[in-house]
Parts: sequence; structure tokens; C-alpha cells
Amino acid sequence: MAPKFAIASLSLGNCAHHNLPTKIRTAASLGYDGIEIFIPDFDAFVREVEQGLHRDLFPDAKLPAKDALEVECAKAIGGLCESLNIAIPVLQPLRGFENFASSSCLGGGGLSAALEAAERWLRLMPHLKTRLLLVCSNFIEPEDHPFAPFDPAKEPLSSLSGSMGPQTTPPGPAPSPFLPSPMQEQLSAYLDAQVEAFTALGKIAARYGVRIGYEALAWGTVVDNWEQVWDVVRRVGRENVGIILDSFNYLGNQYADPMVSPTFLRNATSCSQTPIPSLIPLVPPLPHGVPLRHPHSLMAHLQPQNATHKAVLQNLALLAQTVPAHKVFLYQVADAGPPCTPPATIEPAPHTPARMIWSRAARLFPCEDTRGAWLPVVDMSVAVVEAGYPAAANYACGDEDDAWWSLEVFNNSLMDPRPECVQEHGARGLVGLRTLWDRVSERIQEAEDLSAASPLPSPTSSDESYRSDDSVRGRHVRSDTDTSEEVPSCSKAVNDCQPME
Repeated sequence: MAPKFAIASLSLGNCAHHNLPTKIRTAASLGYDGIEIFIPDFDAFVREVEQGLHRDLFPDAKLPAKDALEVECAKAIGGLCESLNIAIPVLQPLRGFENFASSSCLGGGGLSAALEAAERWLRLMPHLKTRLLLVCSNFIEPEDHPFAPFDPAKEPLSSLSGSMGPQTTPPGPAPSPFLPSPMQEQLSAYLDAQVEAFTALGKIAARYGVRIGYEALAWGTVVDNWEQVWDVVRRVGRENVGIILDSFNYLGNQYADPMVSPTFLRNATSCSQTPIPSLIPLVPPLPHGVPLRHPHSLMAHLQPQNATHKAVLQNLALLAQTVPAHKVFLYQVADAGPPCTPPATIEPAPHTPARMIWSRAARLFPCEDTRGAWLPVVDMSVAVVEAGYPAAANYACGDEDDAWWSLEVFNNSLMDPRPECVQEHGARGLVGLRTLWDRVSERIQEAEDLSAASPLPSPTSSDESYRSDDSVRGRHVRSDTDTSEEVPSCSKAVNDCQPME
């Protein structure tokens, strides 16, 4: 079963130059099944309506009353999408919710304030006709860090020398403020707090018929990997709280490291995250009548290109066997060019993580090889299919909204003020999605052919042969002895592209 294709409104152009209705109409005309609504795009639309624009989207072309402005704007956007037969698979991103204890979080501090601020968006979602709210993990400024000082492994690119020479951190596990035993209790307490927060948010969301998807950002200060997100979601245990997988945020953390030049590959010994005890058993209880999946039916046939790639494939296999398909609420897709010194248009704050700078400047649409795309997005997508998403032979998802592959591409090129920017990026994105699905389908067929010729053994649910030997090591370790193969240096094409919010 092929997924539905969507694109985030942010990936069609920056809201400073391109308005939301134009993006929606363009995505529909190109043939997308859905468009993600980027919260800054919606906020910009509300401001434009206040200024007297977009009157054609409102009954009798009248400006909505001020106390009903946001609701009426949500109705207008939802109605426009419905009239064009294009869905809104997700509203995103709700930032600042995770670290609710800090003074800079959503609502200004404290869980009750964060929940109240989040409910603003939950109220609007039925009018937008969308059922999924994306909540992302946080980059936390050092002064607001919940339990540790700034992590040197997440130094910003701006702190590097112009040569971006190889790093000299000793090989092997290095002390980290996040995961060594003295900090384990603090990490556990932080995740416990997220279980409380997402349980409360899930209960409120249920009143509006809305689901909550939790996503780990590649540069999250505390939460930056799927294991941590799944630990929270699994313990929350609510049907309307699940995880969101993002190819850039996964691979930009597990596969790539902007601090390591010239390969930009993460040290293989640190790729697999430290297991969290509550993740065991690896295969969680499945809904009644759902058959146990057979590990590695697809992943076993993927060939690693280097040590880092091998560790990533092992971790992806673990993901595919750990997270049930019905708990994956969305798959966002993006590739990227190799990390490079950011263009002058980017002005990062002093502690902005390197991965955040890279993400906002140089993401690409999937399979744009000629533009310098180099992340193993096809492998990631095979793992998502292995997990049963979209619905496949493993078992059917419980909601048709679970069948989306949606583009989320930040890039410098989106700052282009030309009207043609929206159409050009939308067309590129659709080509990329179709190419990606074709390549994944080829991998699936190859795996089926190989399995038919030489069937793989069927491991039991307790088989951990696909777990990385390095899975007990710490995170964010760099080494000047990494033997991973080199990748091409930053190409000119990468610099064509722009920072977003």
C-alpha cells in the first residue's frame, strides 16, 4: 500500500514572502494529498486577515470579529483545503512544551501554563479539520537547562575555526552531562516529567478529538532520539498519544555529525543510543489478534557502506521491531546536503547547535542526488515500512491518517521572494517523494526475491541479534580515529538553499 503524499507549508516558501492560501492552492494543483500547516504560517495568515487581506475566504467577505478571529481564520483555512480536496494531516510544531519547568517554555513556566497555552491550538484544530498536533523536543538554552551545563558535543558551527579541521576528542565513550551514571537519575526524572505532561496533554486533546505526536529533534538538548520519545509514549499509554518519525531528525543525529570534518559522519561507537530500561522487552504487547512481526524481513538485506552506516541500520532494525505501526502517527521526510559553514543569511545565537544551523540551511527534498543529497533516507524509509507504516501485511493502522509521508524541508532557497518559489519547491518535492517511494518499492521487491531464494530464520521476540554491540555506550562521542568512509565535501548546490523559524 503506497502512502499518501503531503508537504509542509513551510517547505513551499517563507511566510515573509509567500502566504498560506497561495501555498495551499499550489500544493493542491500539483497533486499533493495533504499539506501540513506550519504554525508561523497560520499566525502570518491571521495577521494578514487583520490587515484586510484574504476577504474572499470569509462569508460575505467580512472581516471576522476580533474575539473570534483565530477561530474564523481556522475555519477559512479548513474550508479552503476542503474545497480543493486536500487534507491537513498535521498542525506543527508546538514548541516549548517539553521543558515546561523552564521560564522560557510555552506559557512562561509550569505545566499548567504550558497546557493552557497548548489548548489554544487544540481548540482550533477541529476548525482546521486536522486531528494531529506535532509536539517537538526542545533545544534548551544553557541557563534553562534542567540538570546539566552546556554539552560540548553540541557546540555550534560558529565556534569552529574556519578550516573546520578534524576533531581531536579521544576515541571511545566520553563523559557526557546527559547519560553517565551520576546523571541517569536526572535523565529519568526528566522523562518521568514528560510522561506526566503528555498524559495531561493527551487527556485535554481527547476532548477535541485530537491526537498528539511527539517528535525528537536531532539537536534536542535532552531528548534527541526515538528511544526516549517511545519510552515516554509507551508509558503514557493513551491511544491518542504516539510518535512522529522524521528522516532528517533521525539521520541528522544518528548518521551525521556536523562537527566531524571532512566526513561529517557520526562516530560509529556512539550511534546506537543508551537503552532505557523501560524499553525492554523489545517487542511490546500487540493489540489482540495482531500477529508478531518477523524481524529483518526487509532490513536484513540492506548492505552497510561503512561502520556508521552499519550502526544506523542496526538501530533502524531495532526501531522497526520496537514501535508498533499504530503508534507511528506520521512520517516526515527530508534529505540534506553535507553540513557546511552556514551562509551569511544565518545568524545563530551563541549556543545554537550545529545540527540546528545545518537543518535550517541545507535540507533537501528526498533523492535530490544532483543537489548533493547524501543521507540514507531510502534505508530509513525501508525501516518505516518494516515497522508496518503505512499499513502493510504486518497489520493495518487504526486510522487512515497514519498513512502519510510528508515533506518537511527547511532551506535557504525558501527565502526567495519570487512568486515562482512556491511552485518550484512544490514540484521538486513531489518528484522527490515519488522517486523515494519507487526506490523503497525496489528494495522491498529485492528483499522479497532474496527471501524467496534463501529464506531467513525467524527469530523469537527475545532475539537481540540486531541490537548494536555499541548500544550501551554514551551519546555524542567524536573520534579522530573513525574509519568511516568519506563523503563528498559541501557542494555549491547546498548553499543554494535557507533558515526558517
